[in-house]
Parts: sequence; C-alpha cells; structure tokens
Amino acid sequence: MNNVLTARGKIILSLIIFLILCVIGYFTFLYLHSVQIFIGESQKQAETVQGISLAAHNADVPMTQSQLNEAIQQIALLKDKSPDKIIKTVPEEVIKTAEKSVEKSGADFSIVTNPQQPDNKVDLKEIAKLPERTDVTLNQYNVFAYKKIIRGINVYPRFTGITPTGLSEVTYDVNRKITNDGKYIGITGGYDFDNKKAKIGLRYTF
Repeated sequence: MNNVLTARGKIILSLIIFLILCVIGYFTFLYLHSVQIFIGESQKQAETVQGISLAAHNADVPMTQSQLNEAIQQIALLKDKSPDKIIKTVPEEVIKTAEKSVEKSGADFSIVTNPQQPDNKVDLKEIAKLPERTDVTLNQYNVFAYKKIIRGINVYPRFTGITPTGLSEVTYDVNRKITNDGKYIGITGGYDFDNKKAKIGLRYTF
C-alpha cells in the first residue's frame, strides 16, 4: 500500500510541478513579449473589420475566419452600441485608464475612439502630452476574441451492448487561456463509477 501511495504521490507531485512550470513560462513570455492591448482609431475605422483586424494584430491575438465573420456582424451594430467604457480623465491618466479597463474586463484588446472627432485617429501618446487640466472624454470598445476561462463537464455512459445502463464516469474541468491564439491549460477531476475511484489530472486544450 505504501508503494502505491508513493507512486500516486510522485504522479501528483509531477503534475503540480508541470503546472507551476507552465504558469512560470506563461508569465515569462508575457514579460518578454510586449504587445499593445489597446489601440487608438477613428470611429469610422473602428466600425470596419479592417479596424478590428488591425487592433487584433497589434495585440498579437490571431482571429479565425469565423471570429472575423462574427466581428463583421457586430460592427454593423457598433454605431448604435454604447461603448464598454467612457474614459473621462486628465491627459496623463488616459493610457493607464485604458489599460485598467482592458485588464478588469478580461478583454483580449480594445479600441479607443474620440466621439467628438469621429474622422480622426486617436493618438493616446499625444493626448497624454496635453496640458494637465485638459478634460479628456474617449470611448473604449473591448473585444473578446477568446474566453479567459472555459469549463466543461464530460459524461461517459455505461453500455450493455448498445444500450446505456448507467454512468461509467463523470469529469469536470476548469481551464484558463495561456496563449493569445486560444490554447488553454487546466485541471480536471472526476469519478470512475466502474472502478469506484476519484481521478484528477491536467488538461491541455488547443
């Protein structure tokens, strides 16, 4: 029994170490790989699929054709849609405020526009240089290309021939996005009714 427990302990410890290394590697990648999570555009540019694609490219977030098709449908509604956030602040706080909005919402990237000058592209760095007492009001649209966390339930029925006769196994997993192109890593746990034992492991989705 001790040998069995030791073997199980080694497996669990190996999984934990692997997960820790993955997390460290992910945050190291984020630190070394600088991306622009928000971009200033004109209101008209933001209402085109090209504007969405440009923002996604700057944020290093690949979007599939189906995601672009969905974005095209949403763009048609953008004129009548309220922004996710209306930035009202002083010039030097504009960039920091935009960053906080993206991080708080969990969006992959965002587009910032100036509703008072819809034809002009927003340059956040230039706005930050304006006189300190200048009032700044901008619209910010957050874009969600991929969910940050996905959850899943897997149910495996027991069969006698071709007839289901009950549950063989049930598992539940929670996965967090680790790459900009939609790869996830997470933990899965469940119960094997046939062998009457619990299971736990790692799940990698790509």
